[in-house]
Amino acid sequence: MNSFAGLAGHLSGAAVDWPLALTVTVTAVVGSLVGGRIAGRVPQDVLRRAFGWLVVVMGVFVLARQLDPTLWTLPVTWATLGTVLAAAAATCLRRRSCRPA
Repeated sequence: MNSFAGLAGHLSGAAVDWPLALTVTVTAVVGSLVGGRIAGRVPQDVLRRAFGWLVVVMGVFVLARQLDPTLWTLPVTWATLGTVLAAAAATCLRRRSCRPA
């Protein structure tokens, strides 16, 4: 009950983008229904790996967003990024599988 009271108090003073909220809600519901049906058919190991890669990609995305935008114009940034990606690809090819820790 306290959560609902807090939400009601917050909504009274905040503007909500209702079309966006509805889109996110519908997408979440459809995604959960589809995921529930698929989850039983996909091996657990594959789900773990996919989730691990999702976490890695989202982490890189969040870190990249924190960088100063002018940093992306420097050639050393792209050279470092290319080196890291090449090393990761070489490691995956050598091991014959790419699994996050």
